[in-house]
Amino acid sequence: MIRRNTEHSDRLILVTDGIVNLSSLTDCNVVTATDYLASNTGFSGPNSYHVINFCDTHSVHSIGYYVSLMASARNHRVIPSAMTFNDFTDPVVTQSVLDEIQNYLHQKLKNSGLNRIEITILLGKAISNKYFDIGKRLFSLFNLPLFAVVLEKEEKWILRKIETLTLEQVLRNHPEILKNSLIEYQRKRYHRKRKIRKYKYDLAILVNHDEEHPPSCSIALEKFANAAEKIGFFVEFITKTDKHRICEFDALFIRETTSLGNHTYSLSRHAYTEGLVIIDDPWSILLCSNKIYLHERLTHSGILQPKGHLFSKNLYKQEELDSLTYPLVLKLPESAFSLGVFRVENSSEMAFKLNEMFQVSDLVLAQEFLASDYDWRIGVLDNQPLFACKYYMANQHWQIYNWKSEIEEDYSGQHETVPIQQVPHYVLKAALKVAALIGNGLYGIDIKDINEKAYVIEINDNPNVDNGVEDALLGDELYERIMHSIYNRIETERFQTRYLL
Repeated sequence: MIRRNTEHSDRLILVTDGIVNLSSLTDCNVVTATDYLASNTGFSGPNSYHVINFCDTHSVHSIGYYVSLMASARNHRVIPSAMTFNDFTDPVVTQSVLDEIQNYLHQKLKNSGLNRIEITILLGKAISNKYFDIGKRLFSLFNLPLFAVVLEKEEKWILRKIETLTLEQVLRNHPEILKNSLIEYQRKRYHRKRKIRKYKYDLAILVNHDEEHPPSCSIALEKFANAAEKIGFFVEFITKTDKHRICEFDALFIRETTSLGNHTYSLSRHAYTEGLVIIDDPWSILLCSNKIYLHERLTHSGILQPKGHLFSKNLYKQEELDSLTYPLVLKLPESAFSLGVFRVENSSEMAFKLNEMFQVSDLVLAQEFLASDYDWRIGVLDNQPLFACKYYMANQHWQIYNWKSEIEEDYSGQHETVPIQQVPHYVLKAALKVAALIGNGLYGIDIKDINEKAYVIEINDNPNVDNGVEDALLGDELYERIMHSIYNRIETERFQTRYLL
């Protein structure tokens, strides 16, 4: 379980295996691992510290490991984190981490003529100036204070070796570089603290600058940041490469399209174990990501939705397809923005499309096609309606998005933001009932209004909040409501014990 400390008198301390004379290098507080772990030396109290763990031992259950683990339990900011101890010893994990900057490495080194490079990095500073930028990237990825890597070029850059360096090694071979690295590290930290002195909590907003259709445009992201700062957050936009820094924050707000199979879920899951407040939380991503799960959940709960049929690979007959009423909508279990969703007009199209989709999934959901000019999107937060929009179908298309359109203006339909009080009561009732099945996060419920009946089409854990669309009526208040929710959750959890899943 994790208890949250909330005092922010952040102080930098260096933890070592033994008493090391670093007075000539830094004026930071240097303590032994034994003193740091002891319960009677003040480090287990309410004050918050920023810990650099310089212990030489890095195996699980070693003294160095427990320094980082206890730092996490005390809500201290620490490098490396306990998670890092596990990760950097696993070649599969470390290579997957390196793969996150493959494009950057290719561009940076394509004209170097090098097929093998060795880099030593001390608190983010490469000892060789020619690898200065790469060193910063690798430090951000691996979050190790003192380490060295060997990279070799094949079809892509391969991490041949990664090893931590002992403080004794570095003091013997690179004392001046370590001194400069400590000074620069401390300067950045204090500069940041001066900036955020008036802020109570730190908020990370996860974004993907390369995403073609993100859930919030750049203007909306700035509005989120402004609202958060107004309420009392220091805001930092992060990407997936910052996952090892997640313990530095009090809350995580995901504004990148979520998926169970990518880094958004694993990062959300890691943030939860570190004690952060999260939107989107991992269970919302897990439950909302699978359309087959949602269909079964809604059926079990008696919520109206299009009639559905579940098809298993190699377990259906043509006669069964011939007996169905068409058109039908076929859905892959995991899909977003109408991708992985197809309409078939007859049993022949059905058989062809099923065979194609079974190359991706062993199960496919088929639902009756309900024609409508628009879908309702009801935004729900904390089990209360937040906004309501009508999303109209794309021009001459049966979906909101027409990904095959060659005309950019026609790839999506028009939109209309509607006051909550003007939404039909049965639509609101269905949206709130569905949201309650998932949790109390931020959700977008898609509903078709057919003959004054609300048919639930989809539940989204990561709904769009864009400038000029969802915020058309509430304006800045929409962003502030979401930020207030995150802030209030942190305040509430100050007095609660959290149990790991």
